[in-house]
Amino acid sequence: MKLSALNLSDVSFNYVSEGQIFTALRDVSFNINEGEFVAIMGPSGSGKSTLLNILGLLSRPTSGEQSIFESSIRELTDEQMAGLRNREIGFVFQSFSLVSRLNVIENILFPTSFSDKENRESEDALRSKAMHLLTRFGLEQLAERLPSELSGGQKQRVAICRALIMNPRLLLADEPTGALDSQSAIEVMRTLKQLHNDGHTVVVITHDADVAAQAERIISVRDGKVICELEQKRDREKQSKLAAQRRIPAKDVPSNSLRNNLNLLRQSLLLARRSLLTHRMRSVLTGLGLFVGILSLIVIDGLGEIVQSSFNKLFYTSSVRKAYIYYDEDRAGFHGRGHSTWRGLHAEEEFPKLAKMFEKKGIIRPFLRTSTCQIKTETGGFRTRMVGVSDGAEFSEMDTPLTLGRFPNSSEFSQGSAVTVLGSDTIDQLFDKADPRRREDNFPVGQRVMVDNCNTLGTFTVIGVLGKRDTSFGNRDANDLLYLPTQSLLTRMGPTFYTWFSILPHSGIDTRNLAKEVTSYLTMKSGGRLTFGSSIPADILDRVRGFLRIVQTIVGFIGLLCLFVGGVGIMNMMLVTVAERTREIGLMKSLGAKQGHIRAYILTEATLLCVIAGVIAVVIGFVANNLFSFAVSSFVPMLKDFRWVFAPLGLSAGLIVSLMCGLGFGSLPASRAAALDPAECLRAE
Repeated sequence: MKLSALNLSDVSFNYVSEGQIFTALRDVSFNINEGEFVAIMGPSGSGKSTLLNILGLLSRPTSGEQSIFESSIRELTDEQMAGLRNREIGFVFQSFSLVSRLNVIENILFPTSFSDKENRESEDALRSKAMHLLTRFGLEQLAERLPSELSGGQKQRVAICRALIMNPRLLLADEPTGALDSQSAIEVMRTLKQLHNDGHTVVVITHDADVAAQAERIISVRDGKVICELEQKRDREKQSKLAAQRRIPAKDVPSNSLRNNLNLLRQSLLLARRSLLTHRMRSVLTGLGLFVGILSLIVIDGLGEIVQSSFNKLFYTSSVRKAYIYYDEDRAGFHGRGHSTWRGLHAEEEFPKLAKMFEKKGIIRPFLRTSTCQIKTETGGFRTRMVGVSDGAEFSEMDTPLTLGRFPNSSEFSQGSAVTVLGSDTIDQLFDKADPRRREDNFPVGQRVMVDNCNTLGTFTVIGVLGKRDTSFGNRDANDLLYLPTQSLLTRMGPTFYTWFSILPHSGIDTRNLAKEVTSYLTMKSGGRLTFGSSIPADILDRVRGFLRIVQTIVGFIGLLCLFVGGVGIMNMMLVTVAERTREIGLMKSLGAKQGHIRAYILTEATLLCVIAGVIAVVIGFVANNLFSFAVSSFVPMLKDFRWVFAPLGLSAGLIVSLMCGLGFGSLPASRAAALDPAECLRAE
């Protein structure tokens, strides 16, 4: 005598919607024994889904009695019902319900993570069990694939493996063939019957009479009630199988086979290639607009990369990252309120405190320079300024190499030695061209210059000469100055107060924010009576870069217009092609071509033309960008190192845009061709 697997006695279920009570099940009573294969059948809205939830312990009846494996669920807690679902019931859903981020074997093992069995199997044993299930259903090669890589039938079989991993006594299948093609549906039903033959209790919820016909018993439901129960003959299984096979297309000519799709694509490419070759000149002229548009986008992206890199290398030096803080009573807007002058921060007492306060955010150095001095030698002279340099790092931050000599060493910086490094343009001012000393090696290193008529006096030995510095964005007299150790100026100028400071922020610190902090601190230190300003060379560069981006955007917009014009040209050509091939299209349809075949034929030709134009544009754009990069490295000394320019955004966009143009601008001609009446096509001249 078989035990009862599921028993319902006068079960009703009500639900509330918008304040109204609706009855989904009314006094449902039936019994399903262990080992039975039962189909619960009914139309949409008959209460099948509600009944599935009741049978699967997902919902509790509003009234009536329910038992599972002869145990009443009346006293069961939600946790106990969840345990029963985990151990005793396996669900197979219509939409497969696989977890997309888990691979096949992880999906199968997913229920085991909720097991509360004391003798739970080891991970290795569970994995071995999962692999055994996959092998049983012919899926062993798919263990590591994601659900997105599976067909519908494969997904459903994976779902069945998941339902079996916990060795349940009951399988509940909700429309297991509803989302499958006929062949996959047969395979799934065959699997369920095999499981039934193995001793599982199988309950299938369906509205498909052919699926229900394969069960041992059919329970029909309508309007929330059981209207009849039908026992079926054992030989009905064979009849159902034959009926299902009659609905399957012949295996040698499947309507949606991959082979047919590949043949269609190959044939469409062949026809498209021959059509383009037949009308070479028209094809070239039609694709020219698209070619120019894509090429312009690639070149603009590549040139932008070159300009950006060159701009950064030429101008974004360490000195450009600096900010200059100042108080200058001669500059409007920076006067101290109520004070006509400000001496500045004392070089030896106040300034070190300021530098110490902000040392974690940046390096603050005095911006010390003399008034205009008379600098002379035995054979020449001119008026210029002398600039203090605090240390060797500050020389390095100028990003200007020496052409002769050396920079001051650490002892010369600390001791304030009377040495100087000349700007690149000072030599011709200080030494007459006829001066015989100019013929000496390393001239003017070792020569002495005298300083007069200035707030510092003395004689200094030249130890080096700087290369030419770029003065496009400030510091315009940089090549006419003399650079000395700051301590050298301090010892000769007497008590010194700094009114200008340079700030070099550490990596990751914003120059503007740091300059604002320093100026705010100085203003606060003065009690709010003084106002300080900042000069940031990078601001000028950013404005130039902004202008370059505007130009690049405008040119890119012109490229987009070329793309649009080229796309319209392709659409027009394909419309002409459809008109020219009206009889050909009629012939294809008479031979069995469907609308999808005609649409694919026209779309393939348009896309092939666009892709060819795009590929050529990508190749020529890549070559053009690198030729320009080579020219820049050859003719701009500071950019002598050649760098390959790939512009991946432009190159990938070129290929993608060409493909999208083919599909987009080819859609209208393809739809028109597909909608043509075959008889009318054949009658066309």
